[in-house]
Amino acid sequence: MPNYSSLINESIYFSSPSDIFSIIGWGIFFVAIVYFLHKNWETISLSFQINWVLYSILACLTPLLVVVGGLRLQNVSSLPLPVLPGEAQIPILLLFSAIPWQLAGGMLGIGPAFILGILSGVSVGALVTHDFVTILEFASLSLLFSFLVRQNYRSNIFSAVRIPIVASIVSGIIIFPILVINRILGVPGNLASRIDYGLNQSMEYTLIRIGELLIGGLIVSLFYFLKNRLWKYPKILQPSPIEKKFENRFLLSVFPAISFVILVLLVSDWQVAGGAAKQLVEDRLRNISEITAESIPYFLEAGQNQTLALADSTLLDVNSNIEEKLSQKLKLSAFFNLIFVFDNNAQPIAGYPYQQIDSISMSEDEIAGVELALQGVDVQTYVVDPWINEDSIQISFVASIKDENDQPIGVLLTRTDLISNPFTQSALETLRNITSDGGEGFILDEQNRILFKTTSASSEIFSIYQGNIPDSNGIFESFSPQAQRQIMYLQPIVGSGWKVIVGTPVQIYQDLALKIAAPLLILLIIIFFVVFILLKLSLRPITNTLKTLSSQASLISQGNLENPVVATSEDEFGQLATSFEQMRLKLKNRLDELNHLLITSQSIGEHLEINESISRLLESALVSGGDFARVVLTKDVVPEHVDLPYLAIGVGEDNDAILALDKQLFENLKNQDKLIIPNLARMRRFVTPIGLKVPGALLAISLHHENKYYGVLWVGYQESRVISDEDIRFISTLASQAGMAAANAKLYATAELGRQRMEAVINSTPEPVMVFDDHDRLILMNPAAMQLRGLVNSTNPGQPLSEVIINEILYDMLKNYSSNRDVTRELQLSNDRTYFTSISSVTNNNRMVGKVCLLRDITHFRVLDTLKTDVVATVSHDLRSPLTFMKGYVSLLTVVGQLNDQQKSYVEKIEAGIASMTKLVNNLLDLGRIEAGIGQSIEKISPNLIIDQIISGLQPTATQKNILLTFGESDCKDLLIDADPELLQQAIFNLVDNAIKYTNLGGKVEVILSSRDGKALIEIRDTGIGIAPIDLPHLFDKFYRSSRRESYKNRGSGLGLAIVKTIAERHFGRVWVESKLGRGSSFYLEIPIEHSQIAP
Repeated sequence: MPNYSSLINESIYFSSPSDIFSIIGWGIFFVAIVYFLHKNWETISLSFQINWVLYSILACLTPLLVVVGGLRLQNVSSLPLPVLPGEAQIPILLLFSAIPWQLAGGMLGIGPAFILGILSGVSVGALVTHDFVTILEFASLSLLFSFLVRQNYRSNIFSAVRIPIVASIVSGIIIFPILVINRILGVPGNLASRIDYGLNQSMEYTLIRIGELLIGGLIVSLFYFLKNRLWKYPKILQPSPIEKKFENRFLLSVFPAISFVILVLLVSDWQVAGGAAKQLVEDRLRNISEITAESIPYFLEAGQNQTLALADSTLLDVNSNIEEKLSQKLKLSAFFNLIFVFDNNAQPIAGYPYQQIDSISMSEDEIAGVELALQGVDVQTYVVDPWINEDSIQISFVASIKDENDQPIGVLLTRTDLISNPFTQSALETLRNITSDGGEGFILDEQNRILFKTTSASSEIFSIYQGNIPDSNGIFESFSPQAQRQIMYLQPIVGSGWKVIVGTPVQIYQDLALKIAAPLLILLIIIFFVVFILLKLSLRPITNTLKTLSSQASLISQGNLENPVVATSEDEFGQLATSFEQMRLKLKNRLDELNHLLITSQSIGEHLEINESISRLLESALVSGGDFARVVLTKDVVPEHVDLPYLAIGVGEDNDAILALDKQLFENLKNQDKLIIPNLARMRRFVTPIGLKVPGALLAISLHHENKYYGVLWVGYQESRVISDEDIRFISTLASQAGMAAANAKLYATAELGRQRMEAVINSTPEPVMVFDDHDRLILMNPAAMQLRGLVNSTNPGQPLSEVIINEILYDMLKNYSSNRDVTRELQLSNDRTYFTSISSVTNNNRMVGKVCLLRDITHFRVLDTLKTDVVATVSHDLRSPLTFMKGYVSLLTVVGQLNDQQKSYVEKIEAGIASMTKLVNNLLDLGRIEAGIGQSIEKISPNLIIDQIISGLQPTATQKNILLTFGESDCKDLLIDADPELLQQAIFNLVDNAIKYTNLGGKVEVILSSRDGKALIEIRDTGIGIAPIDLPHLFDKFYRSSRRESYKNRGSGLGLAIVKTIAERHFGRVWVESKLGRGSSFYLEIPIEHSQIAP
């Protein structure tokens, strides 16, 4: 189970580099990091205070999150450094160490993240790995991660890589080979040891680093997905490198697969070579241990047998020379180096070469063995300490000496040297052979005491073996006191508790594996670079072809079609180049055609005369290879040629045969769109004069515009030929332009005729007429206007309004005219003549494109109107007295007597007639008074107050008809204007009263007050019956009544609106109406606010 562990008590130090290769490798690594940082450097933006605060917090958290520790992975196997004694480090997973520089990468940029990565590497290196390269590893991780989350490439893959968790995975995959190389370079030993250690340790080390990245990436991804404002998202995306170059895209798609295959082959080669080398070493160890283990039992059995053979009862004969006998037996055996005899009381009798028992230092096992031999045990074997200053143990054999009755009567003790015994020489020599490869062998007894060691000193003999001893025989791994990995073999010795252990350093089979794998490894690396170079070289023709086609496409896009594309091969790219060349030629021909069509269109647009526009078109028609090009038009296109049945215009040779073809083609193409004749000589339907040169082939297209036939365009060729579709399409396009030119010529002729007729009408009218465009420039002026004194200054068309009009009032009317309504006004010129001036707009698609000013002399009518007014005023004044008497006498009829119903009806009708006549008389008198300006008093008044009074007074009348009468919201509550209060009240009253009168039950009448351009505008809007368009021009005339049936219900005197118009004019304002029949009307009364703005 992983255990959480803090690093607060860990020692802080860095180990020095193992050798010069480590320093060189780390130097290259450092240069690569600096280069990558330089290529992807971002300007550090810490201009905001919050960025400095955030950076300071992350800088403090970086070492703190390392010190708090993580999980010790107890179950993960870890090896100590080669050739260095010490325990293997237990890997630790620092859970939150990557979070600070990951946050800095997404929020602050590559530079701040790189600095925090270095700080994190220093902390982990000093407390955990004690290795300088850890600083570079964390710096590269932070640099790579921050680059991935901040890159602004637009493809879906790079968009996914910007997610922190995905960037963590990609960073771990990319950093894996770098960590492997660092592990290889960072350990001491030979190359084989480095490779073995690096491959065994880099996986778990990389997984730990990736685990830290993933934990941090998961937490940091929350800031990314929550769209935190501190996280810097790319604003502008750009194409990725794989999108910019085909070579990059191809290599990126192929290179990973090739690299993976090569990597698999490299690893497989190393694994196979390592397995084969290990098997060879294991076989050797097995053979050595088995040979040794098989020799030891024979040695022990031979010692026991020879000891039993020497155990003769004659050795106990005190009368004989026992020492002599022992000497002879020892010399005859050559197996033992010491012999001793004990009596039945376990007392030594004699020995050789030592006579005293104290000289041999009997062990406790031997003393106990003598007792057991006297009890009847035949033979025993014991291990005895080496002699002083000797490094070989002694093997002691104890045998019972028996009499003829098989009863123990004494004991024979023999000893032999394990190393010098002839029975063990071959086995031990075999065991010593393992030392040639740096290995060692052991023979252990049942108590795991070292009986023999190939490389030991005498002090280690008979000491307890400290190494690992498995429970069963076979291969196992162990570590030497120098922390070297060793491969060991255990072989028990049959018949005893002894065992043989042989081992050799792992470096032996690593070196052997490297020798086996090196040729193939080198070959694979060479193949990898050769394949890479070949791919680059093989792609070069493809990329060069693509670049050529790309540059050609660029030239085509720029309009340069003069550079041909040469196909250098017959493969797909050659076919593509051929297609490009065909496209270029067709496009060039097409552009040439379009250029001719453009020139033709410009000519048609510039010239409305048919001869000028058609000539250029015919020249373009000859581009298709024709020798004759002609257009035959109907006579109504050119009115001046009405005496001819058609008009023919041509380019090329012109003879009677061509003229004959003109007529026949003109008649034939009336009923068909086109006529293609590859060989005219075979066509019997066309008759030409004999002996004249005629075309060999021709193409004729009828001219139509808006379904009207205008003639024929035909192109003739000297020789017979197949007319291509491109030629037909080109000539058809020219024919459509020729048809348009013919239609335009006809329209122009018709328009010119209409213009001449209109100009003749305008010039013949005795009334002055002037026409201006939408920019107030003079277009047309008739002689009547030119001859009018005091009106105009210049009569040249195109002159601005200011240089044409002299009269200031007329100039203001024309200058300020901007609506679609007709504006009328009486104008008195310096010749003492009065003119009724009318300005109307000229519109096109509801847009004003000009204005027409018409002046009509009304001096005579004004005199008659004045006489009429005087007569009406006199008659009206004289009628007031009779009407008063009549009203008085009618009222007395009800007093003098009782009237019946019929009489009352007559009286009511008489009273209504008298009231109507009285109102008419009053209106006539008021109108005369207003027109004469009698009693007009201009003062500051509030139109809001007047409108409120009128609405209050007419509210009962509106209520009777269930009409909603309102005064709209206005921003002009404090508005004051210069006006006659009585006249203004009468004008507004007449308008509101009319609105109520002509609005049906349940309708709505609204009064709105506003101001603009120094003028007050009063709008009376109703939902009544509306006004017919025929009544609008005469609505403000005196005594005018509409002929509509709805108007008869509310018959009036016909003077109400005339009074409003007169009041508006007396205030130098205006009144107008906008109405749609059946939808209501809007009456507008506009009066200047300031008296100074009122013209005299």
